[in-house]
Amino acid sequence: MLRTGRILILLVALTAASTSRGQIADAPQADAYPIIAELFADPARYEGRRVMIYGLVIESDSSSTFLLQDVSQRPLKILGSERLKATVGDQLIVFGSFHSASDGPYVSAIALIPTQVVAGGGCC
Repeated sequence: MLRTGRILILLVALTAASTSRGQIADAPQADAYPIIAELFADPARYEGRRVMIYGLVIESDSSSTFLLQDVSQRPLKILGSERLKATVGDQLIVFGSFHSASDGPYVSAIALIPTQVVAGGGCC
C-alpha cells in the first residue's frame, strides 16, 4: 500500500509538470531530466547524479537488466534488482543514478514507474 501511495504521489507530480522538458515544479534542476542522447553526449556532467528518464524497454537480458530507449533512439542499459524488473515492451519512467563505465553508460535504478503514453488527447 505504501508503494502504491508513493507511485501515486509521483504521478501527480508528473502530471503537474511544466511543459518545459517535463520538469516537475519544485524538483531538482532540469539536468536531472535528460534524454538519453544527453547522457551519451556529456557523461561527466551526469556522473553519479540522479536522473529520471522515460522510455520503452527494447531488450532484456534478464528481467532486472534491460535496455531502455527514448525519443533520441539511443538505448541505455538499466540495472534493476530482484524487485525492480521490466520486460520488453514496458513503458517506464526510470529513476536512478547515472554512471559512465568503460563498457558504456548505465543507470542503476532506484525506482521503475510503469506508465503509458496515450495517443489522441492533444493539441498540435
